[in-house]
Amino acid sequence: MNPQQDNENKRAHRISFRMTENHDLLSNIYENLVDRDFKAVEKDAKNLIVDLKYIIKSLEDDEF
Repeated sequence: MNPQQDNENKRAHRISFRMTENHDLLSNIYENLVDRDFKAVEKDAKNLIVDLKYIIKSLEDDEF
């Protein structure tokens, strides 16, 4: 595998990992909203917001 392909594979893995983590957070938020566990919702929502801000910053810096 050439270096460019290796870099693209690593990039795809990072994106997949981040999206999986965000999907898990969204699922937790949904479940905790249904269960009225608002402290857990707030914690997960804040984590999701931080990660989305990181993604936006990465796009601006072309680092994603």
